[in-house]
Amino acid sequence: MGSMKRPKREPIVLAQMRPVTLFLVLSGCIAVTFAFINISSVVGFLGKILSALGPVLTGVLFAYLLNPAMEFLERRFKRMFAKTIAKHEKLRAMPRVLGSFLAVLLFAGSVVLLAVSTFSQVVDGISTFIDKLPEYIDNLTAWVDSFLHNNSTLTKYINELIERISASELGTGQVDTVDITQKILSVLASGAAGTFGFVYDVVVGFVITVYLLISKERFLRQWKQILYAVAPQTAAERIDEEMTNANKIFGTAILGKMIDSLLIGAICFMSNKIMGMPYATLIAVIIGVTNMIPYFGPIFGAIPCILLLLMESPAKALYFLIFIVVLQQIDANLIDPRIVGSSIGLPAFWELFACLLGGGLFGVPGLILGVPVFALVYQITKRVVKERLQDRGRRGQITAEFLSAQLGVTDLDMEPDTEMPQEPESPYEQRFIQLDELDDDSGSPE
Repeated sequence: MGSMKRPKREPIVLAQMRPVTLFLVLSGCIAVTFAFINISSVVGFLGKILSALGPVLTGVLFAYLLNPAMEFLERRFKRMFAKTIAKHEKLRAMPRVLGSFLAVLLFAGSVVLLAVSTFSQVVDGISTFIDKLPEYIDNLTAWVDSFLHNNSTLTKYINELIERISASELGTGQVDTVDITQKILSVLASGAAGTFGFVYDVVVGFVITVYLLISKERFLRQWKQILYAVAPQTAAERIDEEMTNANKIFGTAILGKMIDSLLIGAICFMSNKIMGMPYATLIAVIIGVTNMIPYFGPIFGAIPCILLLLMESPAKALYFLIFIVVLQQIDANLIDPRIVGSSIGLPAFWELFACLLGGGLFGVPGLILGVPVFALVYQITKRVVKERLQDRGRRGQITAEFLSAQLGVTDLDMEPDTEMPQEPESPYEQRFIQLDELDDDSGSPE
C-alpha cells in the first residue's frame, strides 16, 4: 500500500516578508506580550466592555430563545393576512414584525406575571417566618440545652468560646458602630446598583431582541459575507459546519430543557393545588427554574421548598418530599428523554463532569450552559481525532486492522478523496443566502 506524502512547507523568513506583513506580525507579538504583563488591567478592560455590551448580549440571548416562538407566530400571521399581503406588497414584512413583537410581549408579560404572583407569597413566607421565629428559637434552645446536658466535653468547648468572645472587643462593647453602618449601607447601595443595572440590561435587551428577530436574515447574511471574505473557502465551510452543529446542540439542550422545565413547573403547580399545599405558585416557579440545572437542579429546588413548608406543617413538607422524588423520576425517565432526547451526544459521566466544571468556574450559568458547551467541545474533539486516525490509516502509518480492533475506527476509506463530499443541508445553512447571491446588490451589507 503506497503512502501519500504531504508537501514540505518552506520556512518563514522574516527578511522575506513584506514591510506591512512584518509590521503587523511584530505589532501582534508586542501587543500579546504587553497583555500578559498587564493581565489584570486587560481583564478589567474586557470586563468593562462586557458590562457596556450587557444589553446587546441579553438581546442576542432572548432573540435566540424566542426565535422558534417568533417563527411559529409568523407562519400563523402569514396565513391570516395572506390575501391582504397579496394585494399590498409593502405589507409582506408585517407577519414578521407582528410575530416578533408578540413573542417578546408574551415572554415579558409571563416574566412580570410570575414575579408579581410570587412576590406576595415571598412576603407571606417572610412574615410567617418572623411570626414563628420565637417559637423556633425556644424549641432550638430547649434541644441545645438537652444536647449539651448529655455532652460535657462539647459544653466545655462552648464555654471557652464564650469566654474568648467576652474578652474581645465584641464582648466589651467596643465595636465601631459607624463602621458597621457604613458597610451595611455600602452593601445596600451595591445591591441597588446591581438591580438597576440588571433591569436596564433586560429592558434594553427586549428592544434589541425585536430588532434582531425582525432583521435576522440580514444579520446572518452579513456574518456569512464576512466569514467567506476573511477565511479560505475550506475553512469557512468548516466553521459553518461547526456552527450548524453548535446550533443543534444548544437548541436541543437549552430550548428543550426550557420546555421540560415549563411542563415540570406546571405539573408541580397543579399537584400542589390539588394537595392543598401553601405557596403553590412560588414552589412551582422554584422547581421549574432549578430544573434547568442538570443533576443538581432537583436538589437545589427541593431544599428551599421543603424548608418553606416546614414552617407551615412538617407533614406537608414530608408529602412534598415524596411528591418531588416521584416527579423527578417521571421527568428523568419519561418527559426529559422525549423532549431533549440523546441528540446532545454526551455520555452521562461527561454530563456530570461538565456540570461540576461549569458550576465550579461560573456558578449557576456554568451549571446550565456547561453541558451544551462541553458537548460541543466533545463532538469536535471526537471528530478531529477520528479524521486524524483515518488520515494516518490512508497514509499507511496505522494498519486498518489495528484501527478496527484496538481503536474502534471501522469506517476507514483507504483511498484518498478525489472530490469534495456533498454536505447535507442543515437548519443553520438554510438561514443564509447562497454564495452566488452575495454579488447581488440586495445582499450587500447595510
